[in-house]
Amino acid sequence: MKPFYQSTYYLWIITKGIFSVAGFISAIDNLGILDLTTTEKLANFIGLAYAVLLAIDTVMSLTGNYLKPLKYANGTISVLLGIIIFVLPFFANVISVPITVLFSVWIILLGVFDLLVVKRSSEYLNDTIN
Repeated sequence: MKPFYQSTYYLWIITKGIFSVAGFISAIDNLGILDLTTTEKLANFIGLAYAVLLAIDTVMSLTGNYLKPLKYANGTISVLLGIIIFVLPFFANVISVPITVLFSVWIILLGVFDLLVVKRSSEYLNDTIN
């Protein structure tokens, strides 16, 4: 699976950047609503923290720095989030089940990308030679 992620490295980095910006905007926008329940506030704070972690990891990946604990944290959170979103249509009304399933699979694949600690192809080749 690593060769697949290796060949699509920048797709996953761009995905992380987009998810980070979208999550940040969504969480900030939702936290501005006054009548949120405690659970909803907690979910938005967790989403905000996840967006910040994704942003940090995106910048670090673009500069060639790889913090394994950060990668493992992002990967674990992404896989768990993807599973939660995948199960969501069974328990709640969603606008589009196919889009929900596609989005959840995309997040799970992003999590696996982080859990494998995939590096850019030139760095990967240097690590295997040395």
